[in-house]
Amino acid sequence: MIKATALGVNGAFTKYYHNNFVFELGSRKLLVDAGTTLRYSLYEGGFKETDITDIFITHLHSDHGGGLEEFAQKCKWIYDHKPNLWVRFDMIDELYEVIEKGLCTDGLTINDYFTVGILGSFKGVGEFNIESHRIKFIETDNMHCEGMTSTALKFYDLNGYNVIYSSDIKNLKDSGLIEHVNDSTKGIFQDCSLIPNNVHSTVEEVIEYYGEQNKNKIYAMHYQDDVDAREADDKYGIRFMIRGHVTF
Repeated sequence: MIKATALGVNGAFTKYYHNNFVFELGSRKLLVDAGTTLRYSLYEGGFKETDITDIFITHLHSDHGGGLEEFAQKCKWIYDHKPNLWVRFDMIDELYEVIEKGLCTDGLTINDYFTVGILGSFKGVGEFNIESHRIKFIETDNMHCEGMTSTALKFYDLNGYNVIYSSDIKNLKDSGLIEHVNDSTKGIFQDCSLIPNNVHSTVEEVIEYYGEQNKNKIYAMHYQDDVDAREADDKYGIRFMIRGHVTF
């Protein structure tokens, strides 16, 4: 079983909560992205810092990584809690550059705050395990915006079912994500905008890319604040995520 809880489903400029998720994998809880609204959304989602055992940051825009420093400070200095931080080997220098300035004073290093797991030594696709769940990371560099290192994820449960998490992406046609969709795919959490733009897929692009046969698997996320999710469901025939959880 994979339980995914949306701490927020909206974009970078939301008045509400950024598009960050907690995936419950056995007894462990993986935080996917830690935007600057995490200080509020984590608690309102029913979690506290010490619940989070693992973290993965898909890319380094502030709505996905801007709350990581504060989260780390609370874990260390208030709760004496040291979660695992999973990082692609070719993203680690970028991530450290962003968070070391605030965390690594007085001789401290990232390893004082996190147990760092460096993933893979090659480009493309790699895997890691959390308990009995397998997680595949899929490189989507330059497909959200040029010059941005970014990563999509695919989760496998004990029964072989899988769930795909796109993170932010514009260039779907070159992403190869459709190649990871199969009969065992139960959900596709897909970045989706109702307004044409240069860095996010539009709902029309998403539906065209995955095809009519996969519409019932799509969970749209990262959309604009003024979208009525239930009206959008009816209009487009896919599901628009709201804050809360879904279990596969």
